[in-house]
Amino acid sequence: MSIAHIASIPTDLTAEQFLATDQHSFGDAWRYELVAGEVVAHAAPSPRHAAILAGLMGALANRLKGRPNGCVPEAGSGAVPRRGQRNTARIPDALVRCGEHPRVTFEIISPSELRDWQGRDQKRHDVQDVQGVVEIIELYQRQMALHTYRKSPDGTWTFESVGGAEAMLEIPSLGMAIPLAEIYEFATLDDDGE
Repeated sequence: MSIAHIASIPTDLTAEQFLATDQHSFGDAWRYELVAGEVVAHAAPSPRHAAILAGLMGALANRLKGRPNGCVPEAGSGAVPRRGQRNTARIPDALVRCGEHPRVTFEIISPSELRDWQGRDQKRHDVQDVQGVVEIIELYQRQMALHTYRKSPDGTWTFESVGGAEAMLEIPSLGMAIPLAEIYEFATLDDDGE
């Protein structure tokens, strides 16, 4: 997924102003984020990315349906860090919101995002600073694999890596597990396309 900075957008937007603005006013890109005051454009996702997201959203919706905890799956919703400057608004591929705040965020990592490890790390750090987030899950496009970052009670973050058709995505904060095979059911993983 390629990323471009938009030069003609004001650089003094707050996260709240950014999220309240019609995205089309920023341009014709598929999606935008506000990163340290800069509006950043993202290209449309690949078919593989979209297939993984569809599998993930279906699995989440099926497991959250009818639960009394008030948690709902969302795609393309904003996640705003708690920083004083409030000039960052990340848009995860998907999240589960419980009440007012996101609890779990999901990113589908493309091969181009793998090459930009600094940008990926910065996004993860921004999302770790979002009130309510206790789990960040990164799913990979080229293989049935994921990385999970979990917030411990002492505020530190732990890391777990799982992969393979028999592996499970464990989401303790939601009390659920999802087979990776279900998430990747519609994705073709045997070619080099992004």
